[in-house]
Amino acid sequence: MIGRILNGLAAILGAAGFAQFPAFFQQYLQRLGGMLDQARLDVARLLKDAQSQGQTLESYLAELRASGSNAATGTAERELARVDAVSDLEAAYNTLTLANPLERPTAFLAHFDASIAEETMKAFEPAVPVTSEAIVYAAVGMLIALLLLAGGETGCRGAVKKIKGY
Repeated sequence: MIGRILNGLAAILGAAGFAQFPAFFQQYLQRLGGMLDQARLDVARLLKDAQSQGQTLESYLAELRASGSNAATGTAERELARVDAVSDLEAAYNTLTLANPLERPTAFLAHFDASIAEETMKAFEPAVPVTSEAIVYAAVGMLIALLLLAGGETGCRGAVKKIKGY
């Protein structure tokens, strides 16, 4: 009786949890897109500053870094990191937007950013999954939860047998 209840709970929790992935993925993607837009704006402003000085972005940052001032060097390093971030964010955004529903979990893991996920989770509100994609994730979650439960039960039975000596 307890085993059936545990199986039912595991199935429900696994299905409900995994079915949230499509909604979380969308919210993560929106946050990633916002970060990409902001990074592009920042780099465009930096490029405008460089051009106003008659320089390329690279020479502008190199001059800033070579100025000898700790503040200027730090600013140059931060701006260079921001320029690099644009290409990283673009790669992640393009991969995630082009991924089909079956590729999304692996694409998500390949481009996972803990800070984006953490901020997404803070604002995430579970959705009622009614899409075919969510139903597939629910079924996969149910299966994984049941398999984990079965593995745990098997491990517990083995431990009890060892303790009892049979």
